[in-house]
Amino acid sequence: MSEDRPTVAPEPRRNADGTISVRTSDAGTVRIVCPPWCSYQHGDGAPRTKAEIAHKSEPLWALTAPTAHGEVGVGPVHISQHPYAPTRSAVLVVVETDTEEFPVGPADARRFAVAFRALADLIDQAADQVEAIRAGEDQ
Repeated sequence: MSEDRPTVAPEPRRNADGTISVRTSDAGTVRIVCPPWCSYQHGDGAPRTKAEIAHKSEPLWALTAPTAHGEVGVGPVHISQHPYAPTRSAVLVVVETDTEEFPVGPADARRFAVAFRALADLIDQAADQVEAIRAGEDQ
């Protein structure tokens, strides 16, 4: 691989309908929708329990619209989702920050807000998916 290209994790092995099939030790094969942001290789290694099924993202960044500083990245944000975890608080979001500061006026501040909203939409989608899965479990 060329040193000028970043290493990118391979896509998870998804079924034609966007689901994945994960073999578990306690519930057999579980078929679940795999979110588009997920880059986790499901089912690698020993069979897991249903509660240990997880979706994990690579670092996600959002870019502001051009500001006085050019396009500025916000993030990275990592999303980790455990839809069958018993704690019911299993949508985890890890936000990494650094000490870089950008003095901006109102227009550029709004551009940062738009970029953060794009990441917030991904987090909302992860939470919605967990709620939908749990609603289906009780049927």
